[in-house]
Amino acid sequence: MTNQNSRGRILLVEDDQNFGDVLRSYLEMNDYEVTLATDGIKGAEAFNSGEFDLCILDVMMPRKDGFTL
Repeated sequence: MTNQNSRGRILLVEDDQNFGDVLRSYLEMNDYEVTLATDGIKGAEAFNSGEFDLCILDVMMPRKDGFTL
């Protein structure tokens, strides 16, 4: 984070849409800005186009897994 008043930015990569939505909602309730990507390819694209303080990756995903990402 650049300063103490800014919201933390999290990239969440999760292929289970329901779980991803629940986790995103929880993190947003705790004042984080969350970008949700639903597979490894979309996660890589989001990572390359933005700045994040933290990335949370699912390990087992179609197209590109969390280890490869």
